[in-house]
Order: sequence, then C-alpha cells, then structure tokens
Amino acid sequence: MKNKILSIQSKLVYGYVGSNIAELAIQLHGLDVIAYPTVYLSAHTGHQPIHGAKIPKHLFDDLIVGIDALDLMDTVSCIVTGYIGSEDILLSAANYISRIKADYPEMLYICDPVMGDFGVGLYVDDSVAKSYLNDIIPLCDILTPNHFEFEYIIGHKIESETQVISAIVENEILRHKIVIITSCHLYDTADSEIETLIILNGSCTRIAAKRIDIETTGTGDLFSAIIASKLALGYDIDKAVREATQIIKKALDYTVTNHHSEMNAACLLECLTNK
Repeated sequence: MKNKILSIQSKLVYGYVGSNIAELAIQLHGLDVIAYPTVYLSAHTGHQPIHGAKIPKHLFDDLIVGIDALDLMDTVSCIVTGYIGSEDILLSAANYISRIKADYPEMLYICDPVMGDFGVGLYVDDSVAKSYLNDIIPLCDILTPNHFEFEYIIGHKIESETQVISAIVENEILRHKIVIITSCHLYDTADSEIETLIILNGSCTRIAAKRIDIETTGTGDLFSAIIASKLALGYDIDKAVREATQIIKKALDYTVTNHHSEMNAACLLECLTNK
C-alpha cells in the first residue's frame, strides 16, 4: 500500500511553514510522511532575529542511509520538495531523487521551487537558484512555482495566458511537465482575485479565487502538500488543485476572521477536516 509521501523541506522549532505545515497536512489526509529537513530554524524569517542553521550535508546524507536501510520506497506514493537553502543539500537531494526515480519510474515528484517572490526578489543565493534550474527542476513531474518564480525560471515577464503557454511549450524541460503557477495575476485577472494556472499538454486551466487581504507565510508549502496528498489518494490533477485552492482560501479566511497573523494548528484542523 502506497501510504507515504517523501518530503524534503525546511523545519522550524515554532510556526507553520515548510515541513511543520506540510507534515500536518499530509497526516490529516491519513498518510504518513518521510520528512527530511533542509534547514532547522527557530521560526520563519518573519520572526527576526532568526536562529538555527542549514542542515550539514553529512547529516542529510546519513539520514538517507538510515531510511534506505528501512526499505520503505515500495510504500511511497510521491516525493515533494520545498525550501532547500543550500547548494550542497540541493545536490544531495537531486542525487537521491534521481536514484529513486531510476528504481521507481512511476514515482511522482512534485517540486515547489521556493526561491523568491515579488517585493523581495530571490531569497536564496544565486548558486542555489541556478542549481534549482539545472539539477532539481529537470527531475520533477509537477512544478508549482509562484508567479515570480515562474518568471525567474523562464527568464522573462509574463502577463497573459498566451505568454504562459508559449513559455512552457517552447521550453525543452518544462514542455513535458505539469506546471501549476500559484499567486498568478495576469492582465485580465480581476483586481479582487488571484489565480492558479494549470498548464498541461499545451492547454491552460485557470482557477480564480478571491484575493484575501493578508500577508502570511506557509501557503505555498500547504498547497504543494495538499496536492501531493490528493494525488496519493487517487485524485486527478484538476480536482487536486481545485481542492487545494479551496482549502488555502478557507485557511486564509479563518486566519483573518480569527485575527491571527499566520496559520496555526486549529486553522489547519478546521480547514482540512471540517472539525
């Protein structure tokens, strides 16, 4: 039974970003998580000053050896990666994923290329961003960049659906993947809305949601975790993305209504289980 998701992303002592939010979301779908940390921080970067460190490569690689010894891969449905803040861990992750994909060609790999956003630019080193382009993105089956990250990946601005499709079908690497662009605002997107775009086989599906007036963290990590979980449970990509979009909207509505600055456990329990 393929009841596990392999997750590679950041870990916090406090807060709901990276693995902290992804693990809970996956577990609330009744699935187990094999969770590798890429950094271990006191909190997300909105809480300054931040303490902690990037995971040393020797530790990351040793954890892989330990998991290999448990022989779990027959029970893994898919791989998801999020924030990887150092080039050496990114390369180790790429080698590990390549090895898994060679042994299990049907294994889905969902990559959230956490590199930056509008207003802040890149928040990883240039070497890390370039390694994403050269080493990680070519391996994935599903790519979930935000609007800023998509423009960085393709190397130019996009303002229309036609430009999005052209950029993907003309890209030797991206044309073979499912690309899901989040937090997307095109020239014809309503000012009161934000869109998620699914580009598959040269066609684009646009899913609009009401723009919610809150600046918070963890939504991208939650989004990719929900999609991974839904796909593991047999949903098709369209239904998985639509449900993920609705859950994110509910989570943000809950956060605003309850006067919180960020998502918490009660929010996730409410939005993922309706309890």
